[in-house]
Amino acid sequence: MDRERRGPYGANMALRRGLRLLTFVIALVLALSAVAPTVADQGRHKPTRPDRVVVIVVDALSRELVQKYQMRNVQQLMRDGVNASDAYLGHLGSVTVVTHNVITSGLYPKHMGWTSEGYRDADGILLGPDQDNPFWLSSDWGADQIFDVQQHYGYPKLADYLHSSRPGSKVVTISPKGYAGYAFGGAGSDSIVTFSGRNYDCDGDGVNNWRGPGGINVPGYLSDPVCGRFYVDSSSAMTYDTWQSPARMYPLDGNRYTAGHDDEHLGSDVWAADAAIAAMDNEKDWSGIFVTLPGVDKAAHMWGGVIDREGEGLAEYEPMTHIKRATEIADQQVGKIVNHLRKTGQLGRTLVVLTADHGQVPAVNFAGVDDGSADRGYYNWYYGEMANGTYLDAQPALQPLVDTGNVGMTYSDSMVSAWLKDQSPAKKAQAARIMARMPYVSAVWVRKGDRFVRVGRVRWERMRSPGERAWFAAHAQELLNTAAAPYGADVIATLIDDTTYSVAGDHGGIQRRSQQIPIVFAGANLSSKDLRGGVRSVDITPTVLAQLGIKPTARMDGRALRLPQRYHR
Repeated sequence: MDRERRGPYGANMALRRGLRLLTFVIALVLALSAVAPTVADQGRHKPTRPDRVVVIVVDALSRELVQKYQMRNVQQLMRDGVNASDAYLGHLGSVTVVTHNVITSGLYPKHMGWTSEGYRDADGILLGPDQDNPFWLSSDWGADQIFDVQQHYGYPKLADYLHSSRPGSKVVTISPKGYAGYAFGGAGSDSIVTFSGRNYDCDGDGVNNWRGPGGINVPGYLSDPVCGRFYVDSSSAMTYDTWQSPARMYPLDGNRYTAGHDDEHLGSDVWAADAAIAAMDNEKDWSGIFVTLPGVDKAAHMWGGVIDREGEGLAEYEPMTHIKRATEIADQQVGKIVNHLRKTGQLGRTLVVLTADHGQVPAVNFAGVDDGSADRGYYNWYYGEMANGTYLDAQPALQPLVDTGNVGMTYSDSMVSAWLKDQSPAKKAQAARIMARMPYVSAVWVRKGDRFVRVGRVRWERMRSPGERAWFAAHAQELLNTAAAPYGADVIATLIDDTTYSVAGDHGGIQRRSQQIPIVFAGANLSSKDLRGGVRSVDITPTVLAQLGIKPTARMDGRALRLPQRYHR
């Protein structure tokens, strides 16, 4: 009996000793493998860090547009690089003048100085504390005003970090939209190149209706010769088919925002991409090229983006002004820039970032006015007597709010924002009650300190799909809070999907089509593994700095993403 009991016990002890020895041997092998590479790993090493960055912003490019119009070069970059497949803008307002600054600061609008195309000069930055009119349109700011606000809040921009890492290197910002370029590059950009006014007569008709390179420290390789490649016809008579509804609310300005048919003076995205490549070729020690391609945005504003019927029902049809051709041209320019880096042997040392400043929302539901006049969209977007613009022809949906006599200004796109003269709780509550009765409103929000508080109920019954309701539930509060600042709106009415108060296609609000944008990191020997989770615009600059080995010197709202890299031999 005792032997029967000891037998299995003794066998178990021997087995345990054997397992301990085997475990020790495995641990030793693993430890040695951590310091001694296997034969398969011999010669493998991490690539060197990139030392320069190219940031390409395709204005109004939603992920939906990339897919619908099969943007081949953009999709190839998504496959070859690190694609944030669930990326979204991540802030309010989703507009050009805001996001270009978010991208290169890593800050939410509530921390960077302005939150929208509307602005209250709460700190007396622009005209001093005794100014009579504190309300401004930030989209009409020049360089001085944008730089003053940026510097008042005291944060470094991406250009500043690039200079600190490589003193003497050049950062060049290129944007056909002046305010986008100034926000994008900041005062630290060595050159900011945009379009001048209509200062040139390059066709000899006796009228100055051409634009050339303007901005700050414009390089001679772009400005010379006068009337050379980088000068474009900006005649207001060149409206193509955009004098028709709905495009007439925001028609073309010659070839400023569309390529045109003059192969030697192509505008818009082609102009911007060619200027970016010229900067790469002429600035031998550049560390940053920031470029904006605005053509998709203009076509989406005029024709509604994804609901553009491409000439159906129009008396005249010019394919170049419409969204299909605009996405094709933008896609070609992305490919051209990346291929130039590849052909010149710079792609391995260059981090390429491709993104958008917002998506676009089609006006399936339209609460603005299309009265047959050109530029009516401006009177749909803005109401008020601002320091740099007056728009006092209120659309009917806004009239009850205007009638209170307490409106400093409003800005309406795919949401409605109001800046009040009297910001007392009672006056905010009054404005909120009125705005809740406006067409297509999903909810009304009032700013309280550094956050927005919803007033009244959410109009779930107006939301047409479970996806819309789920997006609102997941993101509405988060997005509203990013815009809660004294210089921002006091009351905001969010709108249901596919709704604008402005033009045929727009931006601005919390809708999925406005928020769901591409964010792609490529070049610099990055792998092709996708990033999952909610990557946002504020994450771009922290991630660029991490990839370039630059330590941030100021707090940012974004986080540095870990980008997978290719090992090479």
